[in-house]
Parts: sequence; C-alpha cells; structure tokens
Amino acid sequence: MKPTNLEKKQIDLVRESICVYEKCMECRGLFKAGQLGFTSIEDFVDDRGKSCLYRLKEMCHELYRNSDDAGYKEKLYDITVGYIFHEAMKMRENLYQLEYYKPHCDIAAQDLTEKEKKIVHDISILIKKAEVRLREGLKETRALLYELVEQLKELVIAYRSNYLLPRFIFENEKSLVRIYGRRGFKELLMVMYADGRLLLYFNAARSYLESEYYDLARKLFHKITRLDNKNREALFLYQYASAFNFYFKNMFTKAMMFAENALSMDIDDTIKKPYRVTLQKLLTDLTGEIKKKKESARRRH
Repeated sequence: MKPTNLEKKQIDLVRESICVYEKCMECRGLFKAGQLGFTSIEDFVDDRGKSCLYRLKEMCHELYRNSDDAGYKEKLYDITVGYIFHEAMKMRENLYQLEYYKPHCDIAAQDLTEKEKKIVHDISILIKKAEVRLREGLKETRALLYELVEQLKELVIAYRSNYLLPRFIFENEKSLVRIYGRRGFKELLMVMYADGRLLLYFNAARSYLESEYYDLARKLFHKITRLDNKNREALFLYQYASAFNFYFKNMFTKAMMFAENALSMDIDDTIKKPYRVTLQKLLTDLTGEIKKKKESARRRH
C-alpha cells in the first residue's frame, strides 16, 4: 500500500513537531550551561526555511490554515505553532544582540568622549534588557511547547487510522517517552490501541508488510508470536513475510519452506484469503528458480 499524500504529510508534521520540542530542550540545556550561541539556535528557529520550527509552521499553514477539512484542534495547533515561531524569532534576535554586540561594549572608558561613553552606556542597558528578554523568551517558549505537545497527543489520536502511524510510533518510542514519560506513552497506546503495545507492534508490522519491508515485518511479527504464542494471524504473516524476504535474497529453498508453511497453516480463511493467490504465484516462481539453479549447478559439474 502506498501512502496518500495526506497520510505522509500528517506523519511528517508529527515528526517535525517532535524535532521542535527536542531542539528547544537542547537550546534550553545549552542556555543553562552558558553555552547557547546563535549558531546553536539556527536549527531550532530561523526565517530562511532551514530550521525545524520554520518547517513546522509552513506544514501547519499548508495542512490546516487554508483547509475546509481541518478540525478545530488542527486549527488551534496551527495558531499555537505560529505563536511559538514568533516568540522564538524574538528570542533569536535577543541572542544575536548578545552574541554580536555585547563583546563590543567593553571599551576602555579613557579612550571615549563623554558622548561616546553615553552611547556605550545606553547600549549596555539595551544588552541587559536583551539578556532578560532572552531568559523570559526561553521560559515562555518552553511553556508553549509543553502546551503544543499536549495538543500533539490529540492529533496523534485523531490520526490513528493513518496506517503509517503505528510504524512511526514504534520507531520513535524513545522520543515519545522522553516527551510524555513512560506512563503517558502507555496511556497514549491504550487510547489508540485497545490492546496497547501488542496491537501497536501488530499494526506497525502490517505497515512494514504493506510497504514491502519484508525483513522488518517478519522480525516484528516474530516478536509478537513470542509475546503471544496464540496469535495465529501474526504467525501466518510471519511465514508470509519470511517467504518474500528470502525470495528477494535469492534464498529460494528457504523461501519455499516458509511459503508452503503459510499455505498449509490451519487458520481462518478470512485471514489467509487475501494472500493465497500471491503465495501460490510465489511458489510457482520459486519452483522455476530452484529448477534453474539445479540445472546451472549440473552444467558446472
């Protein structure tokens, strides 16, 4: 299954939102350590399209601002991201002033006229104000981002029918746990998937399978069967994914074993039926490939 343009854009937006949160926390950590420089904040916010916050703002505008289909939660998300962007840009400007003008204010007083001393004094006052504004801006931006990730949780739940989402959550579990904590992440899974983690794994494995990532799919289906040995559907799909995985690796005998095992499994036909024709065709191809391989080996000898 190929993702629709909307499905992919939804996942990209969730991914960029996580990046924005993590980059902001990184900047905050550098600030507390006295190491936040202008180049450090460029990845977080800029006005040239190179930062994650700029990209997220543009994604929100495209998906939500001019869309009649966007719900109120999506519209609110767009407004929140826009507000964070403008606050972060002000913070960026304050950091620029501190980095590029503060060092030049330390000029020996005896070299200056009274008028020049007044200019330096006035600039020093502005620099102190910039320091205060930077500290307050970081605090305000962090508070807004906490609000943003709570809204993001609602969006993720709203997008649970997006077949790419389980795979995304599975691949980004560590980031989501950092944001929501283990308990919050578990609660999110229980809201989205009645059986929690196991159903997440299953849906992620199905997503890999539908995208023809057979090796990733078979490993995840195998993990599910170890956690739940009564899950016959996971076992069947493990056999199916394994057959194609080894077929594309030119391991034809192994692929045939898995394909035959899948076709012979005693399982509800509603599960097997969508895959039966594909498996039968695969077996035909495998039979031909194995025959060619044997004939080639015979000619060499």
